[in-house]
Amino acid sequence: MTEIRNRFTDKKIAEGKGSLKTITEKAKADLAGADLYRADLYRADLSGASLYRADLYRADLAGANLSGASLSGANLSGASLYRADLSGADLTRADLTGADLSGADLSGADLTRADLTGADLSGADLTRADLTGADLEFHQFPSIRLVSSIQLGELSDEITLELMRRDVYAHPKPELFNEWVKGGNCPYQNEERCWFFSEKRALWKTGDPTIRDSDLIIAICKEKGWKIKGYLQ
Repeated sequence: MTEIRNRFTDKKIAEGKGSLKTITEKAKADLAGADLYRADLYRADLSGASLYRADLYRADLAGANLSGASLSGANLSGASLYRADLSGADLTRADLTGADLSGADLSGADLTRADLTGADLSGADLTRADLTGADLEFHQFPSIRLVSSIQLGELSDEITLELMRRDVYAHPKPELFNEWVKGGNCPYQNEERCWFFSEKRALWKTGDPTIRDSDLIIAICKEKGWKIKGYLQ
């Protein structure tokens, strides 16, 4: 008989015949605090799972569906999350140190104050992910495509103006920004935005972008407290 216990109270959470993966999938709605240390959950369907403060240390979650899952405070240190679907997942304050997140879908995920020290994010989709206060080090110098996809929130006036100018530069109808500055609608209605940040109308001054891509990436990472291996420590 396979069973899952709470890591803090040792209380039995779930049990049944079959593999740990099967039992975990069946009990996914109530796995808060679950002890899943080194669990084999390869390609498991854990979408919407409640895994608050669960222990998933070095668990194999490669290819797993964790979309919309609650993983706040979970221990995912050293876990394999290669090509896992973590879209919309709550990973606030999660321990992801040394985790393999290469190719993972983290779009819309909340990684506020998550510890991503040593995590591999190569090829990961971070579109609109919230990394506020996250401890993060990029293993490779990140591309402008990657950085621009992240929900950056508040930035310094200098960088905010630069990103606003880049938004104008990329828009098919830049004249709409003159109306927006005066209180009009956002020019991005049926167009895909290039950057996600908090705009400030009061800062607007016409002009072309002036910061080189690599310098802009470093400046943003420095403001956010993110590290870049070999470039920004």
